[in-house]
Amino acid sequence: MKRYFITGTGTGIGKSYFSAFFARKLKEEGQSVRYVKPVATGYPADDDAAFVADRAGLAPEDAVTLFTAAEPASPCFVFDPFPFEACVARLEALCQDRDAVIIESAGGLAVPLGVRRYNYQFALALGLETILVVPNRLGCLSDAIVYGHFALRHRLSLAAIALNDFFAESPGHAERNAAEIERQFPGKVGYRYAAALTCLPVQGA
Repeated sequence: MKRYFITGTGTGIGKSYFSAFFARKLKEEGQSVRYVKPVATGYPADDDAAFVADRAGLAPEDAVTLFTAAEPASPCFVFDPFPFEACVARLEALCQDRDAVIIESAGGLAVPLGVRRYNYQFALALGLETILVVPNRLGCLSDAIVYGHFALRHRLSLAAIALNDFFAESPGHAERNAAEIERQFPGKVGYRYAAALTCLPVQGA
């Protein structure tokens, strides 16, 4: 069984698109897949589980949201306190009967859930393989380097970086950014995709 943590350098950068693409890819490989959103704010207007289920063809029981809040804000502002241990226990239970489980963070890797609790701690608590989504645009080099080294410093298993080319100013800019991120993190640029287009592994990934 494989467990993946889909996170990123911010919000609104295509993490749910990537989660849907990735879930569909795993299903096409013959694996049973479950998607879980541990915490969702701005809910139900923003329902990532429904979005992923629709695009990846997941059954309702395989696209799950755990803790929700209506206000579209950082979890630390809407939960007092955030029930981290209970959330981890529920995630652990949901990981037991599928070949692959995709867990997507609310916002970026270091978003605070509450006092001394952050998104990245889900990956540590559950031993998840982290895939960092980076929007391929001006400024992404700094974001990728800072977040990538943050993940490594906190001993996360950084499985791959997924570049969302939807944001690129031009194909040339996209390729230049990708090459530099690959230079900074050799072998980690595992996926390139563009919003609603088909997600394909980079050659050799």
